[in-house]
Amino acid sequence: MHLPSLPTSARRIFLALSCAALGLLQAGCASTPEGDPVHGKDRVVSFMAAKDGRKVAIAGENYHYVFDGDPSVAALLRWDGRTKVTPALIGELKVARNQSFEGQYVLMAFDADLTPEDRTFLVQTGFAKADVKYGDRTGPALRYFGTVYGKRYEAAPLKSADKVDFSRRQYLKYVEQETLSGTFARAAPSPLVYADDGSMLLGGVPVRVVQGGTDSGCSARFMGVCFYK
Repeated sequence: MHLPSLPTSARRIFLALSCAALGLLQAGCASTPEGDPVHGKDRVVSFMAAKDGRKVAIAGENYHYVFDGDPSVAALLRWDGRTKVTPALIGELKVARNQSFEGQYVLMAFDADLTPEDRTFLVQTGFAKADVKYGDRTGPALRYFGTVYGKRYEAAPLKSADKVDFSRRQYLKYVEQETLSGTFARAAPSPLVYADDGSMLLGGVPVRVVQGGTDSGCSARFMGVCFYK
């Protein structure tokens, strides 16, 4: 996937990944007797991006989901018009036995909310024209599809200051599809750790927590999570 906090020549926003805490059940990691896919969800507690833009993490109660930053999305978090973009996850994250995952997302911006300069910026960033229906809104818009690839890790405790205060519980849905071919590997320890000075690091790089608005009047949502009013 392509994500926040990353300076690029095209400057793209990182709202999408812009992302949702998970309430996954630990039991979901084990193979079912019938080998059926395991569907679950993990409650989201925080969403952060490495300051160099290379990694993004969704922190759930049971797992931490870490994926590579996307240049086409990273600049969007810095763009002044980022609240005009609505991100959404398409379906569930698909988790493999080695704890790697894949998911699809879409970024949308309705023409009615954009200035000519906004449209130019988004088209240069990779958005394309489309007729969109999202919630109670319908009309011409600019749209961007992307895929996120990453790794799922064991959750580690976060300080209250590093959590996102959602107005209601948010969850990230997933499906473990390879239960028939064997048991899942144990998730590795989270790469989200605290330095001696108390600052949070992701793979050794300082991070910033992506805070946003509440669910009421939300205008920017990613993976079902509202980040901006």
